Amino acid sequence: MRLLATHSPGFDPARPWRDETASLRGETRLFRQMSLRRHSPHTDRRHDFTRLECPDWVHVLAFTPQGELLAVEQFRHGIDASTLEGIGGVCDEGEAPLEAARRELLEETGHASDQWHSLGWCTPNPAVQDNRCHFFVALECRPVAELKLDPSEELQVWAVPWAQWQELVDKGEVHHALVLAALLRLQAWSGWDKLKEAIMDRHAGDDDGR
Repeated sequence: MRLLATHSPGFDPARPWRDETASLRGETRLFRQMSLRRHSPHTDRRHDFTRLECPDWVHVLAFTPQGELLAVEQFRHGIDASTLEGIGGVCDEGEAPLEAARRELLEETGHASDQWHSLGWCTPNPAVQDNRCHFFVALECRPVAELKLDPSEELQVWAVPWAQWQELVDKGEVHHALVLAALLRLQAWSGWDKLKEAIMDRHAGDDDGR
């Protein structure tokens, strides 16, 4: 990398700010809203910030033996519209990300998999949130149970051919930021080329069958 500009001589962006005060402004099952007054180590000034303390999240790209991607469609109240997404949810207290991913896949789609691979993680919004979103790919997913949804969850499950999924992404019809981040991590995964080749071979076989 080549540094083009800096705040001040000797500036270190990794140097922590000190808390002057921290107070809880509100709490829900999804986050705790903290109001912080912090002291800059560089300018000696105080500034006010908001932080959302959230549990970690998981997002799963789940493929069927036919090479289709499992997706859920549901209404999202933040944007007052429906979204088409992969499988995602919140890690319960003390729950490892992989176990949360297995649980969410089963609850939201009724599917299970014995082939799981980690795709790493991202910080969803580090300006205000303190959590991580962990990405996984699950292969050879098979139906094993009925859906087990939370009382407020209403969704439908789709099996989407990969070529059609790519079209939906290109058209902007898949627009959830964490879904798009998961797809980037999938394409950077060491096993992606082999998986993509298998998906394309399966798709070609289906075309020949018709």
